[in-house]
Amino acid sequence: MFSDRLLTIFEMIAARERSGSERGLLCAVATEITGVSAAGIALAADDLPLTRFCASDAMARSLVDLEMTVAEGPCTQSLSDDVMVNESDLTSANASRWMLFSPQAMVLGARAVFGFPVRIGVIRLGVLCLYSDEARDLSEEQTTDALLMSSVVGRGIIAMQAGARPETLSQEFLSEATFDFSVHQAAGMVAVQALISISSALIALRMHAFATSESLQKVSARVIGRELRFDEVSQEWIGGNL
Repeated sequence: MFSDRLLTIFEMIAARERSGSERGLLCAVATEITGVSAAGIALAADDLPLTRFCASDAMARSLVDLEMTVAEGPCTQSLSDDVMVNESDLTSANASRWMLFSPQAMVLGARAVFGFPVRIGVIRLGVLCLYSDEARDLSEEQTTDALLMSSVVGRGIIAMQAGARPETLSQEFLSEATFDFSVHQAAGMVAVQALISISSALIALRMHAFATSESLQKVSARVIGRELRFDEVSQEWIGGNL
């Protein structure tokens, strides 16, 4: 059975490649094979925040970006605990453990969310995020398909990056991804401005984004555009053209 479903995943990937589908092929296949509403893939390294690799649609993109901002949710938990996360109803008491994520995720259209670690052996690369617009559990078959898909994603990422020079991303890798490196760039700028670590700069960016009800990406863009900076002396954010 596993081999048949794995073959089906590969056939879906090949069909989309032949059709010349746009970026996000792996996310589109993940949505199709599991029968959920949307899917996203986020990558992570060391203590850096999740980075969106791809998303099947606008809802998935917004939900992955939400986790990047509030640093909690199914994908964050799945990655940190290295376990499958299944939340079949975001209105349940259990979902309240994500105090910042759950209410905003429902506004974005999600009612059930799931996270599956993406790894090769003991190396964790990221997480496969699945979303449903209605409260539901995944069936045993859907769960199996999601686990298989997370394995395919991990091997696909390694294969796409194979042969690239050290500390660079391959063209094949970039052609599949919808990366936004603005958060990392902004964190580096804030770290220099405030003479703090990158980790502390990321926390400062997240806190400001949440306090102003902006996305982490929008706050980062303002920092990069020198419309916003963190003052070392006052320890406050200063806006305007700088």
